[in-house]
Amino acid sequence: MTKRTLTIGMAGGSGTGKSTIAAHLVAKYGGVHVDGDRIAHAVLDDDGDVRERVRKVFDDAGGIDRRHLGRIVFADASRLSALNAIIHPAVVARSAAEVENARDAGVPLVVVDAALLLEVAMPFRFDLTVALRCDREERVRRLLAKGTRSEAEIRDRFDRQGPMEKHFYKADAVVDTGRDLAAVLTDVEALVDAARRRAKQHKPK
Repeated sequence: MTKRTLTIGMAGGSGTGKSTIAAHLVAKYGGVHVDGDRIAHAVLDDDGDVRERVRKVFDDAGGIDRRHLGRIVFADASRLSALNAIIHPAVVARSAAEVENARDAGVPLVVVDAALLLEVAMPFRFDLTVALRCDREERVRRLLAKGTRSEAEIRDRFDRQGPMEKHFYKADAVVDTGRDLAAVLTDVEALVDAARRRAKQHKPK
């Protein structure tokens, strides 16, 4: 009999540690990381319908430059909403397909990592949802260390993003990731272990 795959959802803004924690869980328990950012980038790169609609809405006759597009939408909430309306259905569909493939393969764990996970309806059930919060200055430090954006760009994007924490009440647990990483991972592992025990007992969370 195939074991049921545990499905974990992680939400949180850039620099809160979603990818680091997801990679740790996959390495520890075995499984698959469904990365929302990776999928969104892939959709913009290879989904012809999405690309055409983005070009029409943003008057872009050439190739789609994600960084340039980011500057546009994070400077105008209405344009960000327009972009999300185009991209999110395709991202959700691909995420659902990856989750289904993981479950069909019988992997022990699948971690779905998406900043807006608590704001978008997903067509599959989570065994556990975790919201990650972190001090703004620590998030800035982490993102600067990646070297992909300037400090001004990072702070400007934070200023223009809506407060994600207003949706954190929907999560099963909220974890502060501004602490020592080992302590954070221990706390998240405890949440996952509890979810695994519930799943074995076939009890609702």
